Parts: sequence; structure tokens; C-alpha cells
Amino acid sequence: MTAQTAPSHRAARAAQTRARILEAARTVLAQEGLERFTTRRVAELAGVSHGMVHYHFKDKRDLVLALVVHARRDWIEPLEELVDGPGSAERRMRAVIAWIAEPATIDVMRVHQGLFVLALHDDVVRRSLAAEFARWRAPFVTLFRELSEELDLDGLDPRSVGEAFAVAADGLVQQQSLEPALPTERMLRRTFEQLVGRAPRGRARAPQTRKGR
Repeated sequence: MTAQTAPSHRAARAAQTRARILEAARTVLAQEGLERFTTRRVAELAGVSHGMVHYHFKDKRDLVLALVVHARRDWIEPLEELVDGPGSAERRMRAVIAWIAEPATIDVMRVHQGLFVLALHDDVVRRSLAAEFARWRAPFVTLFRELSEELDLDGLDPRSVGEAFAVAADGLVQQQSLEPALPTERMLRRTFEQLVGRAPRGRARAPQTRKGR
């Protein structure tokens, strides 16, 4: 091994260890709950020493903050990929709605809820998770902005409507985890159709006055 390849090899091994610790942390949070979510339990499941966990993560908060970012792959990144995809804004919105309606796994929901509870007890984690929710809302604002141009919806406020739709969608996903039969796709699709259908199309014409006889 040359002097140049040695550091890169060590960096690769360190990245693999860090990823293994994160996966273990996710598993503990999802399958064993908050009571068992400790750095010692994470180390045990990851097959590393307790000191190794703290080598990669300063403390439990640091590990939780990393999990917040790690969880993007479950909800934010797929959304952004759909919104940035090909096709009209309406077609992409319908694809987003269909994806949202796919039932999330119980592990995904437990991680999501676990992070939410942890955020309520730690202001640093709260700010981090709040930033993730803001990132979740942003693609919906983008879609409704494109829809307002595509469908000539001058009366639509893309930011207000997009953010409200994002919050409603997230709430429905959480309720669907408790009520699998909830018609999430139909509810979101009808809401979307009514939003764009009721918004005034084009600019309102000035009322015409009758000429006197």
C-alpha cells in the first residue's frame, strides 16, 4: 500500500463504520424505541466499541442530528426526485400524490415519530428537524408555482397553498400508519383538483357598463 492510498483506505473504512453506526441507531430507534436508544446500545448492535461511537459522534445529540439527515432518504429525497422529474407540473403532482399514498413501513414511521419526540426535548434537534420540514414543504411550493403558470391560475398563492398541501399530506401519512384503509390518494387528489379547479383562471375582466339609450 502506497503512502497515497493509505489515507484514502482509512477514510473509506471510517465512512463504512460511521454508516454502520447510523444504521444501528436507526434500527434501535425503529425496533426498540426511545427507552433503549442509547449510544451503548447502538454500539452493541453495530458491533463496535462504545468509544468508537463517540469517535464518530460527539454525543447522543450529535448522533440524533446525523439521523435527521440520514432520514431524508425516506421522505425528502424521493419527493425532490419526483418534483424535479420530467413531464408537466400536473403530471408530476399526480405522481407525488400516488407516491405519498403508498403506505410507509412501520420502521420509517417509528423513526420519524422518534425524531419528532426527541426534537420536542432538545432545541438544537428541534431546529434541525424544523429545517427538514421546511425542505419538505419547498417542492410543493415549486409545483404549485409551476401549476399556476401552466394552468393560468392567477388567483392561486403558490406559497400558501403549497405549504398547506405539504402539511396536510404529511398529516395524512401519519394517520394512514394508524388507519391503513384511509383513502389517502383519493383525498389528496380531490383536494388538489378542487384547489386548481376553484382558483380563477386568467385575469378577471372589468365589468362592462351599458350605454344609456
